[in-house]
Amino acid sequence: MITPEALVDAVREAIAQLDPSDLVEAALGEPPAGDGRVRVIAAGKAAFALATGAIRRWGSRVDDVLAVGTEDLDDGPLARAARITAVTAIRAGHPLPDARSEQAAREALRRARELEAGDVLLVLVSGGASALLAHAAEGASLPRKAALVAALLAAGAPIEAVNLVRRHVSRIKGGRLARAAGAAEVRTLLLSDVVGGAPWDIGSGPSTADPTRVEEARAALQTFAPTFAAEAACWLDESLKPGERADPAPRTLADPDALAHAVASRLRARGLDATALPGERGTVEAIAAARANAARSLPAGCAIVIPCEPTVALPATRGRGGRAGRTALIAAAALPEGVALLCAATDGVDGSSGAAGALVTRAALDAVPRALVDATIAAYDDAPLHRRLGTAVDLGPTGTNLTDVHVLARLA
Repeated sequence: MITPEALVDAVREAIAQLDPSDLVEAALGEPPAGDGRVRVIAAGKAAFALATGAIRRWGSRVDDVLAVGTEDLDDGPLARAARITAVTAIRAGHPLPDARSEQAAREALRRARELEAGDVLLVLVSGGASALLAHAAEGASLPRKAALVAALLAAGAPIEAVNLVRRHVSRIKGGRLARAAGAAEVRTLLLSDVVGGAPWDIGSGPSTADPTRVEEARAALQTFAPTFAAEAACWLDESLKPGERADPAPRTLADPDALAHAVASRLRARGLDATALPGERGTVEAIAAARANAARSLPAGCAIVIPCEPTVALPATRGRGGRAGRTALIAAAALPEGVALLCAATDGVDGSSGAAGALVTRAALDAVPRALVDATIAAYDDAPLHRRLGTAVDLGPTGTNLTDVHVLARLA
């Protein structure tokens, strides 16, 4: 009999299958010809792994690497690869930028500006890069920009809206890193954490052209952070537009849909009739209702896998939790017997929960009074209850980010 824990194992295996270093190594062709410099700038939750893959493929042809990741990333493989090239690794703030984020952005821009015709800049971008590379536009201080981003996130703005604003209040995002590289050749490889995301959405597109406009960023501010609308008006600046100097053909190595298909394949190997569905967006409450509704008609032995990017508007006073754990907790009470729901953040970090998400069944929830569940949901404090119930899922830092994945399975 397949156990609910098999769902977690399938996700772990799928994440390992889409190892960022392997993806980069497979995607890069032969090292650039000629004797020009080759510089690598990697940023995001998969930065260290992406940079490792580039060094493994191009070897000593790489002159130097700047890799900017989060505090929890393992730099062991990157350090070993660094024996053949010069590597600078920086750990910076996420989900909000800090002084290290600004230091990293300044260093990235400095390295890009030093390049000339005949040189190559390889930019490797993964989810989280928006916070990790942060250099506020003229007139905006880093603390005020961080406060603006915090307001957008707390309002439940979709990531496209958050990154839309970020691109227009930055000196490095929205193609500006590519602009800094001047006549050098710019190549971009992406690991997408945005459901259906365009290249300029991933890490706010430091080396890709951006067709969105300042007017759109202004509208997003009015909708999701109106208290900043007047202050940020003088920060807004047009990003690099199509046809200007940028990578004309950025490549996405993996995205949330690829992960969903990998998870479904792993589940089929375990005997479940598993189907990967297109990515979904919406509020946590709407997504939880959709999961509960799908569970009622799910046949025995079947599973669906859905890459998902829920949004949640956070109250000023709240407990510990994350969007994955909250979605699972809201949906759990409506799940039929024999159905399990896994909601997990693929980077291993679900908000402030200290876990990757949760694996729930109706039976697990029946172990506590319904009033406690309702109070927990109202307090935005799902993490302690998931720990108490044993429903918290720990993946550890995965070194990648392909947004959240939901697995709904009728096991009996």
